[in-house]
Amino acid sequence: MYIRTIAVFVVFAMIAIFLCGRLFKLQILEYDQYLGKVLDNLMQVSVIKAQRGVIYDRNMQKIAANVTTYRVFISPADIATDEDRATISQELSKILDVSYDTIYEKALKVKRKDETIKEHVDKATADKVRAVIDKYGYTRQIYLQTTSKRYYPFENSAAQVIGYMGMDGGLFGLELQYNELLTGTDGKYITARNAKSESMPSKYDVKIDPENGYSLVTTLDMNIQAILENQLQQTYEENMVGNNVCGIVMDVHTGAVLAMATNWGFDLNTPYTLVGDYADELTFSGLDKNSEEYNELKWELIYSMWRNKCVSETYEPGSTFKVITSAIGLETGKVTENTSLRCDGEYVVSGVKIKCHKIGGHGTGSFSYLLQQSCNPAMMKTAELIGRDTFWKYFEEFGYLKKTGIDLPGEAAGINHTFSGFHSVEMATSSFGQTFKTTPIQQLTAICAVANGGHVVTPYVVESLIDDDGNVVIDNAKESKRQIISEEVCNTLSEILEGGVREGVASNAYVAGYKIAAKTGTSEKRDAEDKSLRVGSTVAFAPANDPQIAVLIVVDEPGGPVKSGGTVAAPYVASVVDQTLQYLNVEKVYTDKELAELSFEVGDYVNKDVAKTLTALESSGITCRVIGTGNTVYSQLPLAGDKMRKEKGVVYLYTYDPAIEEQPPVTENEYETVPDVTGMKVSAAIMVLTDKGFNVNITGSLNYGERSGAQVISQSASPGTSLQIGAVITIESMHTDVSDNG
Repeated sequence: MYIRTIAVFVVFAMIAIFLCGRLFKLQILEYDQYLGKVLDNLMQVSVIKAQRGVIYDRNMQKIAANVTTYRVFISPADIATDEDRATISQELSKILDVSYDTIYEKALKVKRKDETIKEHVDKATADKVRAVIDKYGYTRQIYLQTTSKRYYPFENSAAQVIGYMGMDGGLFGLELQYNELLTGTDGKYITARNAKSESMPSKYDVKIDPENGYSLVTTLDMNIQAILENQLQQTYEENMVGNNVCGIVMDVHTGAVLAMATNWGFDLNTPYTLVGDYADELTFSGLDKNSEEYNELKWELIYSMWRNKCVSETYEPGSTFKVITSAIGLETGKVTENTSLRCDGEYVVSGVKIKCHKIGGHGTGSFSYLLQQSCNPAMMKTAELIGRDTFWKYFEEFGYLKKTGIDLPGEAAGINHTFSGFHSVEMATSSFGQTFKTTPIQQLTAICAVANGGHVVTPYVVESLIDDDGNVVIDNAKESKRQIISEEVCNTLSEILEGGVREGVASNAYVAGYKIAAKTGTSEKRDAEDKSLRVGSTVAFAPANDPQIAVLIVVDEPGGPVKSGGTVAAPYVASVVDQTLQYLNVEKVYTDKELAELSFEVGDYVNKDVAKTLTALESSGITCRVIGTGNTVYSQLPLAGDKMRKEKGVVYLYTYDPAIEEQPPVTENEYETVPDVTGMKVSAAIMVLTDKGFNVNITGSLNYGERSGAQVISQSASPGTSLQIGAVITIESMHTDVSDNG
């Protein structure tokens, strides 16, 4: 008995020790682990989504924002019967446009507490779902969670710059570049539930507030953006461009990008929908919509449509690079504006004959004159004087050997010679912008250094990041990197380039009232199969005597008969500069000649006293002709609001005396046939039209009397039609004799 008692005691003692050990392990050593499991069964965790930061333009207009939406989800674990499953599936299917079978299949996952039926439901639809919950009492079966959806108020404006936010964050543009800072940190709401999944008071109820993402204040100005985009689209359509057009407007002093665009702007709210030529290429591809090839082409086109040509593609800058060669030559003292150089139409470098765009050459002239005429041999000779080592040093200083560092994703690097391979021929062709490639943002950044007094800037798009209260948490403004050329050289070069707009190949960049420094360029596409393809571009900064903005437009593969940058880009750059400076309240200062040639806006003289009207018009320098003997104007030509030239222009005032006569009808001899003046010099066209009795308004190149004179490229009234004498015919002027191939 004693032995059995001891044995039983030992057994029970061992069991007790084992149990105590287990309890110690479970309750002490593994307490946190098992507490977590208990809490997992007791607690329901709801995610509180952080709001993504807003993106603003510099005027605090929202260009990317959030709109409240709702996620509809069900808890299959709480759906007790097949009848409830059927009811829920039927009701939600009608409201959410999701198939009955899809919802019912999700409702069968009885171990799941959260099955999404549809995301990003609007408020009106969410209210219908709430009505179903209330009607059937499905408070534990159907749920609505407040979410948000990215919304882009300007739709297709600045699309490639702003970018798009997908399911997992930003996909391109600013949405990608600043994704982490925009995203924020989600919060949590933890509540205790009983066995019936009902809420119960608990010390474990916890709310962790979300931290919303920072908002971006960009340098973009959507008003300037609209100006640029309108001109890019016009450029694209009027020049039958084969590979898109892109453009940039930049603050020359800070590098802030005021506008940046590629002509095909797609709607950021539907970014996977192809537009324009992209849609046409897919439609007319002839591929089966269900084929893998069709799908591959579609995605290739989508990515091409999203690509920001201003930062992600390279091109040969052509003669716009002559600004940089000239800056180096002037800075090193190898040339002055008065240095005499000769152009015979070609120049031989190390046995290689390299031609000028002007057959026969420009003859002997000053450096200033030859730059204004975009002479290639003048640039090659300047580069020779500079020397290989110095030229390469400044080439690097201007930023051509590395990326600009702009805060946008996908920036491409230029394609350049190596120093070891940079010999006399390579330096000669590089001097006028051929045989190397740069990006548009890189080229405009280099030009800004000439415009701002010699300081290299870092281009940027985001000015600052702010929190929910508007406090600046990150100031992103850039400072200039270094000064590489003197202010004196910059001023000299600005004057030369401004002269090139008045009298050189950049004539089409002229804007009355503003001094504009500009350079045009045309380059070959050496890597294309079709060797006739060209890239036309124009760069400008203004006002030339106090630069504020720089503008670049690049036209990739113009398809018309004329492909030079002076024709396919310069007129549109002029429009961007003109409208932007006016928007920025930069006052126009006209010369006496410009004032004399300005268009006059005709007032409304109907029902006015004839004598008073006649006196007012003639005192303003407007010639008038009164038709009739009355004291009151009953009709006029041109009409109120029309624009006409004062010189050789006539305002016709039709009068009658209602006391003694009826209003006379217009007679046949008051009409004339419209002549065809397209192709004429503008001065000749003015004479032909005014001799017929018509008034004239001129658009396009308003310096039509400079150089050999601009031509009329279009007229508002069709030749052969009949118009009343005094009507205004608008003619569009352009210098078609400009060439800058180089």
